Amino acid sequence: MKWFLRVLGLGLGSAAVAVGAVLAILGEDLRHVVFATPWWLLVLVVPIAGMAIRAATAPEPAALRFSRKQSLDTLGGGLAVQLAQLPDGLRLGAALILALACARPQSTRMSEQIEHEGIDIAIAIDLSESMAAEDLRPDRLTAAKLVIDDFIARRPHDRVALVAFGSHASTVAPLTMDHDVLRNLIRQLRLGVVDGKQTAIGAGLGVALNRLEDSPAASKVVVLLTDGVHNADGVDPDSVAQKAAERGVIIYTVLMGQRSRAGSTDAAQLERLASATGGYAYIAGDSEALQTSFQDLLNKLETSALEGEQIRAELFHWLLWPALLLLLLDIGLRNTRLRRFP
Repeated sequence: MKWFLRVLGLGLGSAAVAVGAVLAILGEDLRHVVFATPWWLLVLVVPIAGMAIRAATAPEPAALRFSRKQSLDTLGGGLAVQLAQLPDGLRLGAALILALACARPQSTRMSEQIEHEGIDIAIAIDLSESMAAEDLRPDRLTAAKLVIDDFIARRPHDRVALVAFGSHASTVAPLTMDHDVLRNLIRQLRLGVVDGKQTAIGAGLGVALNRLEDSPAASKVVVLLTDGVHNADGVDPDSVAQKAAERGVIIYTVLMGQRSRAGSTDAAQLERLASATGGYAYIAGDSEALQTSFQDLLNKLETSALEGEQIRAELFHWLLWPALLLLLLDIGLRNTRLRRFP
């Protein structure tokens, strides 16, 4: 127990001295320090508990019989004897400081709001069975995936969401700045992911509009790619367009493929959806026209300032150096003046 108390005192003392030096450097900024992950402070008890268990389970040290204890007491202990537990205390102090560093101290005084230029875009892509037609090279769906992939690559500062629809609609990805993941999801799109027997344009627009509902961006856009006419029950596309107009969301529509039979498309409806929100309706009968449509769309899109999350200055590195110094002292003393022999 005496060993444990001595080591605990040395550990707390060395940690207090090191942290005190850091606090002196921070000065007035100390009042603005918060912990990003305060539950890591619970780890402070781990090294102390480890020392306590070691003290309780360690065998009794070897003893040397001496015929006259009084004569031995007069000899006293040298400096090495007095500092025998110092390496253990330094190691404990370093562990305590590292636990504080893991709690990620941050300065609220030295924080800033990160902004980036961009708009929020929701892309709704048709996955009905007719998207397998090969009038666009190599087929309508693949051509659409390629042009969307290029579009996202050229909008690095935009948040983009992806919605797929057939007989019903579902969200593939919410608004995100992680374009690598989003583009990978686009490459994995295939027919059959949703029921493709019908084309629910209203549902596709509705889900895309919902993805933009909580967007703080000044500019919000829905891009709709389809090769058919709305022929499913449920949400009416025109009513969704009216809601979009009320929310300040602009709809751009792209009608893909060559028209082979009457009634398979309704270009007038798509133009009505776009014009109701101040957008534009494109018709792409081949791959070149599809690429041209998206190039024109890129030119039309504006940018607006989007506020990112509050970024606070990290202070944990101020604690790493004292912890490293204590560990180096521990190693140095254990291998030199305070080296122990079996």
